[in-house]
Amino acid sequence: MSFPPDLYLIGAQRSGTTTLAYLLSQHPSICVAKSKEPHFFTYYWHKGLDWYRTEFSNHKDAICIDASTTYSMVPLSACKNSRNSKTYLQGVPKKVYSINPNAKFIYLLRDPIDRTYSAYWHYFANGREKRSFGEAVRNDYFYLDVSNYYGQLALWLNYFPIESFLFILFENMKEYPEQVAKDCFKFIGINSENTRISLEEAKNRSRYVNVVGRQFNRLFKTLNYSGFGYLAPSYVRELVDKFTADYNRRLPEMQERDRVFLREYFSENKYNLEQLTGLSLSQWQA
Repeated sequence: MSFPPDLYLIGAQRSGTTTLAYLLSQHPSICVAKSKEPHFFTYYWHKGLDWYRTEFSNHKDAICIDASTTYSMVPLSACKNSRNSKTYLQGVPKKVYSINPNAKFIYLLRDPIDRTYSAYWHYFANGREKRSFGEAVRNDYFYLDVSNYYGQLALWLNYFPIESFLFILFENMKEYPEQVAKDCFKFIGINSENTRISLEEAKNRSRYVNVVGRQFNRLFKTLNYSGFGYLAPSYVRELVDKFTADYNRRLPEMQERDRVFLREYFSENKYNLEQLTGLSLSQWQA
C-alpha cells in the first residue's frame, strides 16, 4: 500500500470531487480513503499518522487518494471571512510536504459563480446558512475565497511545482467523465486500458431541503461537533433526508445584481488563473 498518499484531490468544494473520487475508485490500483474526505491535514492533524493510516487499511499495494475539499478552503481575505478563526485550515501544503514532498494533486475547477451559488445552497440545506445569497456573499468572503482558485493554488505552489497538479474543469468532467478519468489515470501513471468506468451512481447532488429538514440537519451538525454524532446514526439521517429533501426541485435563479457582483469580483482571478495554468476558461461566464 502506498502510504502516505501519493495523490490528493484537493477540491474545490461543490465542483464534483465526490463524483471524480467515485470514478477513480473503480480502478483496481486505486484506494480512495474510506470516508473519501478524511480531512487529516485540517481537522485531524493532531491524531497523527497512525490514525490517518486507518483510513486506507482495507487495501494493499494500492495508490491511496485523499479527496478532502477542506485542503483548498483557506481564508484568503483579511476580514469578512467567517472562517478566519479556523486555524486548522491554514498550513495544509506545508503539512503535506512534510510527509510526502513528491505528492501529486488534482484540482477540480468550476465556474466560480456557479460554485459559489452551489456552496451557498449546500450550507443552506444543512441548516448552517439563514441569510439571503446576496447578503451572505457580501458579508462572508468565505464563499468567495473558496472560489478564488488562483489564491488557493498560490499557497500550494510555495511547496510544490505546477507540474505536480492536474487541473480538471467541472464542466468537462460533467460532459466527458470517462475521458477525464482516463486523463487522471495517465497523470497518476497507471494503465487504464482494461478498466471499465461505471457512470450509473449519482453522487452528492444538489437538493432543496424544507425548513424541517434544515432544523434536523443543524441538529446533526451540532451533535457532530460536540462528539455525540453517534446519537443520530446514518439511517436516521437518511430517513430525514428522504422526507425533507427534494432532488427534483430546481433551486431559485440567482438575482442579476448578485451575478454582476460575482462576475466583477472574479474577473481578475480568472485572468490570473489562466496565465498561471495555461487553461482556457472561456466557457466560464464572461
